[in-house]
Amino acid sequence: MSQHQYLAAFRRYWYIVVISTIIGAIGGWGLSQIATPVYTATSSLYFSLNFGGTANDLNQGSTYTQNQMLSFAQLVESPLVLDPVIDDLNLSTTATDLADSIGVSTPQNTVILEIAVANQDPAVAAKIANAVATSLSDKVEQIAPKSAAGDTTVAVRVIQQAAVPSAPSSPNTRLNLVAGLVLGLLLGSLIIVLRELLDTRVRSAAIATSVTGAPLLGTVEREKRKAVGPVVLRDSLSTAAENYRQLRSNLEFVTVDSDSLGLVVTSSIPGEGKSTIALNLALALAESGRRVLLVDADLRRPMVAGYTGLPGAAGLTSVLVGRASAEDVIQTWGSTGLDILTSGPIPPNPSELLSSRMMAELVDELVGSYDAVVFDTAPMVAVADAGILARLVDGAIIVVDKTRVHRPQLAQTMDSLEKSGVNVLGVVLNRTAPARDKYAYYHHAGEAPRSGWRRIFTRRGAAAQPSAGILPAVGPHAGGGGEPRPAGSESEVSSSASAEADPAQSGSAGAVDLAALELEFPEADDSPLDEEFEDDLGDPALDDEDAYEPARASAARRDTIPERLSKHDG
Repeated sequence: MSQHQYLAAFRRYWYIVVISTIIGAIGGWGLSQIATPVYTATSSLYFSLNFGGTANDLNQGSTYTQNQMLSFAQLVESPLVLDPVIDDLNLSTTATDLADSIGVSTPQNTVILEIAVANQDPAVAAKIANAVATSLSDKVEQIAPKSAAGDTTVAVRVIQQAAVPSAPSSPNTRLNLVAGLVLGLLLGSLIIVLRELLDTRVRSAAIATSVTGAPLLGTVEREKRKAVGPVVLRDSLSTAAENYRQLRSNLEFVTVDSDSLGLVVTSSIPGEGKSTIALNLALALAESGRRVLLVDADLRRPMVAGYTGLPGAAGLTSVLVGRASAEDVIQTWGSTGLDILTSGPIPPNPSELLSSRMMAELVDELVGSYDAVVFDTAPMVAVADAGILARLVDGAIIVVDKTRVHRPQLAQTMDSLEKSGVNVLGVVLNRTAPARDKYAYYHHAGEAPRSGWRRIFTRRGAAAQPSAGILPAVGPHAGGGGEPRPAGSESEVSSSASAEADPAQSGSAGAVDLAALELEFPEADDSPLDEEFEDDLGDPALDDEDAYEPARASAARRDTIPERLSKHDG
């Protein structure tokens, strides 16, 4: 990992360092409060030689004494010195245990020996220190070499008696507090580093491009609150909507030589938001005046019908098995200018249908009839559907959810597409952190972003206003943040049918009412095709060729879909 990635990780998880540092400081302070106080008393002894009066003799004696200080220090902790102390003070301990509570030190280049004794009782600590000093003095004079006259050559004098300490030597609250802070800081930093090393998710655009080797076409912010409907329509002035327009612009650069654009939108694993991005990208392309078709080619878990609230019982699979023509089942989504081809019934053999000659001919026909065709396909890790279809169009876009997909999964997706001979146009990083300082830029002049409470009251007021009616109906599962249920479920069918059966809620063209857009969407336009499909949803009779006759008859009456697929009819 690079230094920039580590810094980004610390900015993202700074709270871990703060929490661990606070916990460390509290822990250090708490240990100081519960620890038993220990007092230390110190006595000092001075060693010298008793023979010789010349300067040379004194110098030799001082050198000899310094060389013997280490031996005298070791003698302090021996039973020879400590047993008399235990007897004199009537201590209930052994020489070995007593030695553990004694510390001996000799300042460098001196003949001074310091004896420090630690004990929970300050008076006992002082008594033991003084008793050890006296015992050592006696033993040294006994074992030291004698002069010719029989006098002791080494003299030991106590130069400092141990006083009763007034304050404990441990615990040191200040030292423990600082140690806790440092340890907490280091532990928090270690947690972040380990988390970043062990977390193989694609956390940044740099990681996504390095794993795939493909350019970054754009990023899509995660929305701060759950909302219904595609953001390009629901909040067209938001930063998230502008993300899709930027994606559209970048896509134009990488496909500048294409007169008509056909592209596949896929992902590595389910739940990365590929269907949401495909729908919003198609709407952004339609905004620019193009004739755009969105095809739900995810024949395993179709989502487009659920997002848009359109009937999904007849669609792509119906065309591929020869039971309907494309113009029969292509539906115009309200007044957005976007045409949609839903998946139709889920087949038992999706890969075989997508790799069939019929699919190749249909793709050529659709791409030749529209300025742009966007195919929403199944994730790559589980199946090869996207690779099969992407070979038939200009290329593929890989949606990368930074909160879900891992690097090995993304690498596997890229490897599968490359082996299939697919032109990977680029990657789109989904659910990035919202930018805090960009939202106001996309509002109209003089219209500042509203605060939370003002937005709430504006919505309440907007609820009573008539909606503009230019937006398509949005199905019950078209939430911006979550995945809808697959098309064809009973709840979707009933919701779609009920929305179409109420003419009072049908949309009509008009100006955009921004206040109404923030609150809710108007219901779908009623069309003859929708009314005919309402009875066919979920009907087993769809397996019969005659079941499509009402749809074909109503399609002939629709003036919203031109006769652009005449080759297929022939």
